[in-house]
Amino acid sequence: MKYSSQAIMERIGAAEGAIRQPGSILFSRARYEIIRPLGEGGMGITCLANELSSADVKRPIVLKFLKNSLDPQRLTQFLNEVQLSTLFNHPNLLPIYRLEAEDLVIETEKSPVLGRRRHAHTIYYAVMQYIDGWNLRQIVARLQNLRIVLNYDVTMFIVSRVASGLHYVHEFRNENGEHLGLAHRDVSPENVLVDRFGRIKVADFGIALATNRPSGEGDGFLHAGKLLYCAPEQLEGRPLDRRCDIYNIGLLMYFLLTDTDRFSAEFRERKGRDHIRGAMARPVEPDLKGVPSRLAEICQSCLREDPGKRYQSCEDLANDIDIHFRESQKVVNNEQLEEILNDLFSPHPTFVSRRFIPLGGSDVLVQPDFDPDVLDRPPVEAQSFETVKVREEEE
Repeated sequence: MKYSSQAIMERIGAAEGAIRQPGSILFSRARYEIIRPLGEGGMGITCLANELSSADVKRPIVLKFLKNSLDPQRLTQFLNEVQLSTLFNHPNLLPIYRLEAEDLVIETEKSPVLGRRRHAHTIYYAVMQYIDGWNLRQIVARLQNLRIVLNYDVTMFIVSRVASGLHYVHEFRNENGEHLGLAHRDVSPENVLVDRFGRIKVADFGIALATNRPSGEGDGFLHAGKLLYCAPEQLEGRPLDRRCDIYNIGLLMYFLLTDTDRFSAEFRERKGRDHIRGAMARPVEPDLKGVPSRLAEICQSCLREDPGKRYQSCEDLANDIDIHFRESQKVVNNEQLEEILNDLFSPHPTFVSRRFIPLGGSDVLVQPDFDPDVLDRPPVEAQSFETVKVREEEE
């Protein structure tokens, strides 16, 4: 049967309309080409890859694979991270696009009784947005290389964006309107990413906890987290809520204000957990002598041992930072952060740009202790700290 051109166009239009009807199932032709490994953490391994879709349209993405996928508890935790992250929609959270699976078939040696047997195993991996930039530890490594600390107001801008993203997580509700009471529990420099345009993303929700679930549910990961970045209640095994994330933000703020992890010396000691717990009672004020008093007060409020004396929400913390900017008549934005990072990772940083005028009134940005005539060093790799989970016992 022959069709006219008009009839063919009508049939194509009808077929396209049918595809868009509720209940239609579409199969994608996307495939992934791994370029190189990016990093390895306590839970997963990430790789840079190209996503190739129809007509060979290409975009860079990150694939996150679970380490030891035969461990059912780790698999559940990984799937929980993907499920949460695909639902989140906030400019300061790293998006996960989808979950993919690869089926492996492994043949065993031939047995006289059973013959050759096949074992099937499914490998799950998450497809994530690629951030062309750095994490906070890499940024601070470069600052240490230049023997400077980041402009204090720029530090507070970063902290306010992290707080904004985490407030969204803390207030997150499911499709039924139920408040999940989530806490990230692993806010650390490695998990805060900044791209080359100054956009800030909080990543890695692998151990996010629904704090309002019944006691005993998922206790294996109840107090998980990095030993160097955890709250007193995490170390002591007490119930957790959003305020443990606020303490971790305080540690991030301290890290950016001083170029030093607050508990790095204690972390290197034998029985590091005990040393860190003791150091948590140490006053923060002496370490922040050169920091403007209002900013030092904000940091101290986050690092109170008693959760009841900290900020009670990330929204309150972000609001106090906004009040500081208004009272000091400072304007900080992503474009300024972009300019600073491009300069910071250049061979000869000058920190001079017209974009800095709304921040400090001058095109020369004040960076504490910066002397462009003394230092001329290439960027260095970030110092690595072993990942030690809070729940693990030390020898």
